[in-house]
Amino acid sequence: MHSINEYLKKYLDNRGLNDNYRQLISSALQDSDVRSFLSANQDEIDNTSIEKSAAAIYEFYQTKQGLNPNQPLLQAGYEPYLRVDNGLIEVAYRLSQQGVALAKTKSEKNKITVLNLPDNLKDITFADYRDIDGRNAAYGATIDLLNQFIAKSPNQYIRGLYLSGPFGIGKTYLMGALANELAQNNVASTLVHFPTFAVQMKQAINDHKVWDRLQKIEKTPVLILDDIGADALSPWVRDEVLGVILQYRMQEQLTTCFTSNFNMAELEQYLSETTQGTEVVKAQRIMERVRFLAQEYEMTGPNIRQEAFK
Repeated sequence: MHSINEYLKKYLDNRGLNDNYRQLISSALQDSDVRSFLSANQDEIDNTSIEKSAAAIYEFYQTKQGLNPNQPLLQAGYEPYLRVDNGLIEVAYRLSQQGVALAKTKSEKNKITVLNLPDNLKDITFADYRDIDGRNAAYGATIDLLNQFIAKSPNQYIRGLYLSGPFGIGKTYLMGALANELAQNNVASTLVHFPTFAVQMKQAINDHKVWDRLQKIEKTPVLILDDIGADALSPWVRDEVLGVILQYRMQEQLTTCFTSNFNMAELEQYLSETTQGTEVVKAQRIMERVRFLAQEYEMTGPNIRQEAFK
């Protein structure tokens, strides 16, 4: 490093250099990372290499010091580093620890599909969930379901949850936390606001896309059907949409969760009463699948959604 130090001094003392330029390069060459790099690679570079690579060295220094906050790679979680290529020094970029964390978070969020529900459900964790009497059993069951997935063996069927209770009790919130935690354990899930999905399926008839949309929903590893029973029920939605989804997931033993303002007994009554009259047997057929797929937990307590605006 002695010869390089001598060269750097001579280089910076060169009267042909602009004073501002000399000051900028001097700061870069005094950087501890730059000096460590030059020391570690002095067998591969010479004095001329440093002179020709001054711009690359300064770019590294400027970016590292955060003096160039508009650098797109920096914003994307990358960090600069120096390397030698054909005797010249160049600056390159690699993922920083922060970038690795950002990439991991993005990958996890990509494992959660949210349809017709707030996208911020992807950010909810169990740590955000409030401990309130009347919700503890559902909360404990959700934690248990997550732990079953963590310890899951191949082809093991994990039964889902059916969360019932009044508006604003936190049913959807709890399922959002579950989806987030599952994603962190590499398990993909889909959360669907079922009433809106039912309307979209009716519209899909004209586009001939009913089957495509059904397949995307029915095959997801973990399906969460939110707000079952909140739509104006038609026999077609009950039998050809909900029934088809549940039949497939029961046959393939895929984990399915539900939220509803109705308990299971009330949902069965709801499913039997359509615009075409009372159809008890068809409702029982749907509920047979729901009960196979999920264990019911009733949630009680204050309306958290309304409390947030007080």
